[in-house]
Amino acid sequence: MKDIKIDSNNLIAQIRALFPELEDSYQRELEEWKGDEGFPTNYLVVGDVLQPHFMREIEQGKITAFLQRCAAFMESVCLTGDVEAINVIWVRLFEWLIFRRKELEFIWPLLGPVTKANIRDAAHRWSDAGRSLGRTTGFPEANIPD
Repeated sequence: MKDIKIDSNNLIAQIRALFPELEDSYQRELEEWKGDEGFPTNYLVVGDVLQPHFMREIEQGKITAFLQRCAAFMESVCLTGDVEAINVIWVRLFEWLIFRRKELEFIWPLLGPVTKANIRDAAHRWSDAGRSLGRTTGFPEANIPD
C-alpha cells in the first residue's frame, strides 16, 4: 500500500478499493446523497463509512486484518504530504484516538512513523488549545504512548 499515493483526489476511491467490506456502508451514504448536488465529501466518507468500523474494531481489542490495513492506509495518506487528505484523517480518526488512551495504546504498535508523528502533532495542538483556554488537565499529549 505504501506504493499507492493516496491524496484528496483519490481518497474515496482508495477506501473503496482497500476496504471492500465497507462498500455497503458507502452505497448507503451515496443513497442518502441521492438528489443532492455532488457526492459525499472525503470527510463524510471517512467519518460515516470508515470511522465507525475502525472504532468498533479497536474497541473489540483484537488486532485484525482490517486494522492492519487501516494503519497502512493512514501511513500512505500521511506520506503523500497532501494537506487536505491528511486533515481528513486528523479530523475523523486521529482526533478520536488522541482522547482515548486505551484505544491509542492498542493501535500504536501498528502505526507507521509518519502516522505517529501526525498523531503526536494533533495531540500537541489540542493540548496547546486547551492550555490557551485555561485548562490544566485532560491534555491529549498525555495519552501518546512512549
